[in-house]
Amino acid sequence: MKLLNIIEIPFEKVLETYRIENGQKNDSWEITNLTRANKKFGSWINCEIPITEIGKIVIPHYKYGGAIIIPKEGMILSDAYDNFYKNKERFERENPQFCERIEKQKEIIFKSKKVKVIYLSQEPLFIGDSYKNLTKFKGTITKLDGTHRLIALIDLKEKPKSIDAFIAVYNNFLTIF
Repeated sequence: MKLLNIIEIPFEKVLETYRIENGQKNDSWEITNLTRANKKFGSWINCEIPITEIGKIVIPHYKYGGAIIIPKEGMILSDAYDNFYKNKERFERENPQFCERIEKQKEIIFKSKKVKVIYLSQEPLFIGDSYKNLTKFKGTITKLDGTHRLIALIDLKEKPKSIDAFIAVYNNFLTIF
């Protein structure tokens, strides 16, 4: 995956940005996920990802309201979007909240002309129900937070040229990249 304008950033900046953009959620699963990623990988980078590359991001298992959006073995974003689009009527019926969140993200992006930061990791965390079955994606950039934004981005007719991302990476990432 092509990454542009890479800079190393401290985990404190990751948390601060998350809280500014999403509210003061000190005990949310998202904060827990970011903290787990920090423990596993040890470093963070801030970079831009060209919009043409985001379809390669791995999306972990996602089930809500009885509708399985992403299967247990995960899938890349472009396949997840195809699945969503193909089954949109069923998802709207079985999981209206998921669909509403995507529409809300599209509205936010369109109105503000800006996309909130997407939180990723160098590879899956391989823990918990969402990440434990992603073994075929070892070494592939994986979503930590931002599923609705990512699907909304693919669905937009007018897309930004790139997105801003924080990626949890192993300490040696910058020396091998």
